[in-house]
Amino acid sequence: MVLEELIYKRFIGSENLVKKLASFDGVPAVFSPEPPDESQDGWDGNTQYPMIIYNFDLQANEERHSVGTLSVSLLCQNTTEIIPEAIEPLVKDCLRDVILKPKGETPYCFAWARTDAFTIDEKKGNATIGSEIRFDILEYPSQETSDPDPVTAANKYIKELYPECMIMGYDSMEEITEATGERPVIYCRLVSVDKSEETNTVAWMDGRIAIHILCPESEKRIKMSAAIASRMSLNGEIIMLDYSPMFIKRLQVNYKSDYLKDGQIFFTGHYGLLRYKAKPHSSQTVHLKYT
Repeated sequence: MVLEELIYKRFIGSENLVKKLASFDGVPAVFSPEPPDESQDGWDGNTQYPMIIYNFDLQANEERHSVGTLSVSLLCQNTTEIIPEAIEPLVKDCLRDVILKPKGETPYCFAWARTDAFTIDEKKGNATIGSEIRFDILEYPSQETSDPDPVTAANKYIKELYPECMIMGYDSMEEITEATGERPVIYCRLVSVDKSEETNTVAWMDGRIAIHILCPESEKRIKMSAAIASRMSLNGEIIMLDYSPMFIKRLQVNYKSDYLKDGQIFFTGHYGLLRYKAKPHSSQTVHLKYT
């Protein structure tokens, strides 16, 4: 499925949300980019409210660390008992700590940005009241680089510590993945790489890596962050896939940082790139002497 279809699937898959919406042709009133006209046949109960209209724009915003914006409009009528404030929490729940992976694309996550209320005056004393909910769309691309790969090594290291977790870039992902307290989702992100020093045989690199722990339970996130940081401090190194060590040079944990945009654990791995690969022994010319 494409991203638009996955978002739609999340909305109509929420029983609590669809109970509060009108329906069109027997389907919950969730539309993108525009709803059907109110004069069209198909509106059950002759009403089109409440309804949801959503649109997204994949345009990068470096200041907000996002690759786009999702806008969800909640429309109600002032003559009904259901108001936008009753629907807003249900919309947020549909997208909270959920990773959507469209076919052939990178995974996306959503962070609530703001909510704005509005009113549209209409004739006959009726008015449409609504709320526009905006989410930042965050992208979690694959961080695989080259061998030896510090991110792949970090993924493997954390997977061995917490085999129950979903590690993005290491485990295969479904189209929709929900991060839960029983199964948090972890994402390791390569922030920067600097060359520290070099010798005749090795170029030593410093790779700064951020670790995101996606989990709706804050206590669980804090405990996991502390446990991973403590284990890394005690071990002092992470073994990479070529069996070479990546030394933990610097380590920082920030429990108050945005776990979706920034991450909670930040460490610098000191690892080496071999200038020359070891050559295997080769057979030389063999001379046989018979006596």
